[in-house]
Order: sequence, then structure tokens, then C-alpha cells
Amino acid sequence: MVAVRPSEREMAFRIAGSTVGFCAVLDVGPEITLLLPQERWAQVSPVFLDPAVTTDFRIVTLDADVTLDAVGYISTLTGALARADVPVAVLSAFSCDHLVVRDRDLARCLDVLQKAGAAAPGRA
Repeated sequence: MVAVRPSEREMAFRIAGSTVGFCAVLDVGPEITLLLPQERWAQVSPVFLDPAVTTDFRIVTLDADVTLDAVGYISTLTGALARADVPVAVLSAFSCDHLVVRDRDLARCLDVLQKAGAAAPGRA
């Protein structure tokens, strides 16, 4: 996970567009966050000035087809994770949801999700 300067917005989107596999750009005005595999970051990092980098996380993709009409799906899972003291951030896409979890918490996260009856987690 990388925070880059707003002036590097276009470069972040170009890199995302040419990255195979999971990649996301969150553009919230004064902050641009880029989530991509560490191997890809190693390839592209020289083009950014002074990025803030966090490398100790994984993306867990939930294999569940949940529509926007579903109520409580994410809260059930994040509640179970919170009770197990597993911090996560949620990213929702059109057809699936993703959890950002620290490497050290990955095994506990996957265990909690399984016990909570979540669909078998996808890529981690």
C-alpha cells in the first residue's frame, strides 16, 4: 500500500492499468493510495517522489456474489474479526469485496472468516 502525491495521480492510474492481478487506486483528492503487489511496486517505485510505503499487508478477496441490496454482510464479518482483535480495512468492488489485513494477522483472519461462514476466501 502506497500513498503518492496528488501530482502523481496520472502515473498511479497508468500503473494500475498495466498491472496484472489485484491493483487499486483510491483517489480522495489530497491523497492518492495505490494498492498493488510488492513485486510490481519494486518495478515502478522509481517513478514516484517520496512515497509513503507500507509493505506488510495482504489482500483477502471474499468469494461471495453480494449485491448492494444485501444488509449486514460486511458488518457480520468485520464484527467477527473485531471480536478476534483482527484489524481490517474493507474495499468493495462491483462484484466482490476485499479485506486489507496485515501479514501478521492473515492466518487469524482466514480462520475467523471460515468460522463466520464466509465463502471460502479467494486470493490472499
